[in-house]
Amino acid sequence: MTEEETIYEEAVCCHCEGLGCRYCDGKGKVLVARPAKKCRHCHGECCIYCGYTGWEGVKGKYE
Repeated sequence: MTEEETIYEEAVCCHCEGLGCRYCDGKGKVLVARPAKKCRHCHGECCIYCGYTGWEGVKGKYE
């Protein structure tokens, strides 16, 4: 396993429910820090704190 695979795991984007949208770059999934947890601010309903993905610890675009 690579370092990225040990730190992050894939989770289905809550905004598009896996269909693909601008917040998950059309993939339907996002990389989130292990263990995957729903956003504590919106509880998975999508807000500015989770980047509209519904998850905490979303990997940044330039990381």
